[in-house]
Amino acid sequence: METIIEYVIVGGPQHGMTCRHPLPSLPAEAIAIASGDGELCRAAARRHTRGPGPRMLLLHPKATGDQFLTMLAA
Repeated sequence: METIIEYVIVGGPQHGMTCRHPLPSLPAEAIAIASGDGELCRAAARRHTRGPGPRMLLLHPKATGDQFLTMLAA
């Protein structure tokens, strides 16, 4: 069974968007997703769950501290 990673983008034009993708064979620190404005969102937090795979917060370069803390608490 393929492992699926779920991530939420924090900040930028897709703030709050949740996506699911197959887990790449890369360390979590190397994962980056391009947002709608072309900026790279990088892994900022990771939580292991009992579900199909880990959940991650990907941080947009223009994200604010409040946006990050809100998503971290959720």
